[in-house]
Amino acid sequence: MKPYETGRKRKIKKEVRLTPAEWEAVKERMKACKSCSFSDYSRKMLINGYVVVVDDSEELKALIYEINRIGNNINQIAHVANSCGSVSSDTIKVVTDLMANIWQYARYYLSDTPS
Repeated sequence: MKPYETGRKRKIKKEVRLTPAEWEAVKERMKACKSCSFSDYSRKMLINGYVVVVDDSEELKALIYEINRIGNNINQIAHVANSCGSVSSDTIKVVTDLMANIWQYARYYLSDTPS
């Protein structure tokens, strides 16, 4: 084992050969994915078959906000259920409505985001 590899987490090394045109295509895809290195990009593509690019758009911020709201409501409901032993149907309706809202945001965001 080479000295620089002793502290590495990933010890298996694989090599790939590309034509200049293939390399240019890979570089363009890496740039579009905002991938920092060929190693990161290729590992994600080999393992997952795709690379997820998350932008910092207003839609994403709204989605995260809604998820946080639902999480807070679920925590409050769990607290009530643990202290009282039951939860009202109105409370469950509120959470169900919030979940519908979050799915609406998610569908909108995922359908409008280029892959």
